[in-house]
Amino acid sequence: MELFKINIRRYCQLLIVYCLLPIACFSQSPSVQTTADKNSILIGEQVKVTVKANFRPGLFNIHWLVLPDSIPHFEVVDPGKADTITFKDNSKAIEQTITFTSFDSGKWKIPAFPINFDPLVDDTTLNLITDPVAVTVMYSPPDSTNQLRDIKPIMDITVADYTWYYLAGGILLLGLIAFLIWRYLKKRKHQPAAVFASRLSPYDEAMQELKKLDQYNLQDAAEIKLYHSRLSEIFKRYLGRKENKNLSNRTTSELLIQMKENDLSNENISALATALRCSDAVKFAKYLPTMIESAESKDKIKETIDLMEQTIKPINQ
Repeated sequence: MELFKINIRRYCQLLIVYCLLPIACFSQSPSVQTTADKNSILIGEQVKVTVKANFRPGLFNIHWLVLPDSIPHFEVVDPGKADTITFKDNSKAIEQTITFTSFDSGKWKIPAFPINFDPLVDDTTLNLITDPVAVTVMYSPPDSTNQLRDIKPIMDITVADYTWYYLAGGILLLGLIAFLIWRYLKKRKHQPAAVFASRLSPYDEAMQELKKLDQYNLQDAAEIKLYHSRLSEIFKRYLGRKENKNLSNRTTSELLIQMKENDLSNENISALATALRCSDAVKFAKYLPTMIESAESKDKIKETIDLMEQTIKPINQ
């Protein structure tokens, strides 16, 4: 009798194990859930579909869903991003929210997407699919009241009047232009009539510059050229200041013709011509005079200036 009771107890224990085994196996299997925030939209509105998969990472490897390039009657606005959630019992869930829209009126279905699970202890792949989502796409319901309504409410606006700003700006601009014209005319009116500005008289300036020529080395070819060039410039500046004319561009021939009008003797004009032509030969023909010739040219220029200082009265001096 006691042996019979033991056998019955064993049979009951085995029966309980066999009954709980499918439940345990089922609890270890992955699952997929699909939900949508709405099942009807207006054309152009959006619907969010959330796909969630629960599984144990120690038992399965998951191959998550891949959206196709095109879905009939729907467009993917935002594919979303798959987020992983880990629970206290080491199980995991992957969740992704996909945003769709549609511009085709009618009753359509967002298709199912496959999600594959590869068991780690078995070669058989578990293929699950999401639930298709039925969505009704429709136009806005017509207004049965037949009342006219504005597209937007009437808004009060304030028109700024900038007339006075424009007038003030124009007056300031005209005043600035008038001031600049007045300043220009005033400056031009008070501008000195003399062509050359100097604190020294023409004669004193010429004598001072001739004295500076003594510093040149008349044995150096470059300084000889500078010496005679300055000698010609000193005379032209002196004569130009005396007559209040710019004679820097006058040739030697033009200067000699002009000197004949200043009551100088032919002998003085001839001496001046010798000095000026010597300077021209140094400048243009690369002629190198001796120290004596250079000194004589300077003396002839000085003598001519001394004579002209006695005969020519300065203009506007």
